Amino acid sequence: MKIRLFAFDLDGTLVDRAGRISAENRRAVAMARASGAEVILVTGRSWRTTLPYYRELGLTGPAICYLGALVVEDGSGWIGYHRPLAPEAWARLRRFALEEGLSITAVAAADRAVPGFQLPPKDLLVNDVAYSTGPPDDFACWREWNPYTEIDPGLERATAPPTMAAIYGDRAVARVTAAFPDGLPASQFDLSDRVPGETVLHVWHEEVDKGRALARYCRRRGIPASAVMALGDTTVDVPMLRFAGIGVAVPDGHPAALEAADWVATPAEAVARALGAGG
Repeated sequence: MKIRLFAFDLDGTLVDRAGRISAENRRAVAMARASGAEVILVTGRSWRTTLPYYRELGLTGPAICYLGALVVEDGSGWIGYHRPLAPEAWARLRRFALEEGLSITAVAAADRAVPGFQLPPKDLLVNDVAYSTGPPDDFACWREWNPYTEIDPGLERATAPPTMAAIYGDRAVARVTAAFPDGLPASQFDLSDRVPGETVLHVWHEEVDKGRALARYCRRRGIPASAVMALGDTTVDVPMLRFAGIGVAVPDGHPAALEAADWVATPAEAVARALGAGG
């Protein structure tokens, strides 16, 4: 079947460790667009940090951010869907972090949920903000992870449920996971970004993942999964690799992504092969 939608992850797939999109990957996206297929970014990034790449690639349509917790409809940042943390989950986590003096960041794309059953007014735009109690002493690159975060020791500006919460440092993460061994209401814990010296625990709504977000978008557009190619590199990409008719993991991807993928290829190789097969 002809591919009608290409879904690209950013970091580790289109974007390298230095934060750049190679000429080869830019050509891959251009080739996908030239085929007449839709091209959508599906990323864990905020819209604020996705937008420069969106513009660089010449995109104009929707983008899926925060692993699927946010869908923007176009380059203006018009919100089509937003799923923040459940109020009870955020209230409990916020209270515990403040009582224990933990490093936590609340990242919000909007101040309310947008269920997506119908598109909201066009004046409802993304306003990415982030507030943190401050960096811990056991996390190496906090500022790189928090490029626009404001310090708010009492989280007084983060009382509404955020799109995502992040707990930083081995000690803080250990205390949160011990305090909530069964998790938080309607939430999920994600430790997939754990590397030496940079342990971060992300907390998302339980319904948030890239596969669900992509499936919901495709239903809206009338695109069957068999006409979708999704490209990613790590564990959070697995749901969309499994959803897509063709799931592609990049050659240096995480073992879980490689196992879930139908193909292992670079973006350029995958797009060329798909268009050759579909043409």
